[in-house]
Amino acid sequence: MLWIWHFCRGILYRKGGYRVKKKTVAILATSLNTLIAILKVTVGWLFGSMAVLADGIDSSTDILTSLTMLISIHVASQPPDEEHPYGHERAETIGAKIISFIIFYAGISLLVESTKRLIFHEYHVITSPLPLIVMALSVVIKTFLFLLEYYVGKREKSKAMMSEAMNMRNDILMSSLVFIGILLNRMGLAILDPILGILLSLFIIKTAFEIFRDSVYELMEGLPPEEMEVYTHLKNAIEKCGHIKDISRIRVRKMGQWYIVDADLKVDENLTVGDLFSLRKKISAFVKEQNPHVREINMAFFPEHVPTKEIMCQSEQGGNATIKDEGEDNEGQIAK
Repeated sequence: MLWIWHFCRGILYRKGGYRVKKKTVAILATSLNTLIAILKVTVGWLFGSMAVLADGIDSSTDILTSLTMLISIHVASQPPDEEHPYGHERAETIGAKIISFIIFYAGISLLVESTKRLIFHEYHVITSPLPLIVMALSVVIKTFLFLLEYYVGKREKSKAMMSEAMNMRNDILMSSLVFIGILLNRMGLAILDPILGILLSLFIIKTAFEIFRDSVYELMEGLPPEEMEVYTHLKNAIEKCGHIKDISRIRVRKMGQWYIVDADLKVDENLTVGDLFSLRKKISAFVKEQNPHVREINMAFFPEHVPTKEIMCQSEQGGNATIKDEGEDNEGQIAK
């Protein structure tokens, strides 16, 4: 598979600085998934192979997930508006959740059908080489799409694309198992066909749960365990800017690939409004330099003698002095 790896690397990082876009990957994935799904469903139906048919149905769900990913990426790319002042990036997270439901339904359906085939001995030896050829082609195409979606999704921090890449990773394993199963089937082990169908359905269900779990964190405005270290990085970055007596609280929410930060900070009560604006700009610039995925940091400043408990109560009720980061070209605003 090394040649597939080098080929994908060449596409992802072409000379001249061009990098393939998420929308391009989504369109390509939809097209290739449609092609391979038609081939596998047709061959599985013609030759009565439950394993090939199951893999074909799974590829058919890939068409739906690719379309969902394409639509969610298009919506997420829209700029903020009056109804969505924070932007539309969570459309990708919603897309990932929809994908998890589709995958789960496909897994349950395949589990039921494969179990029925096994119980009632509805399997036979496959003699034609065509199913082997189709499954080999499937492994090559799925490997290509996995590498493409994984690296672009990771680079862009796209939940929907990373979810699709996870699904594609399992597709590679499933198609490989089906390929091996067909080889053994041709040797007389026909019972492996429904058994493989059951195993594949369990992999599909597991993937659905993983994707659902990851999307829940963002929709509930939380962070997964592997991203919790962002709090430590933010705290260290803010403390390095000076004039901060204490950091009472930092809250982080995710919007697609972006972090939106709310920070309650204790400062010298003798600082003027102008000093606070200058401090806000300094903190905002430094934090974004340290972490390019921080899109917005809203800071609430309090005198250093105010107890932290009181700060948290005022922050919840909106009774604090807040300076909102609205970009480097905007001076922000103060609300009391």
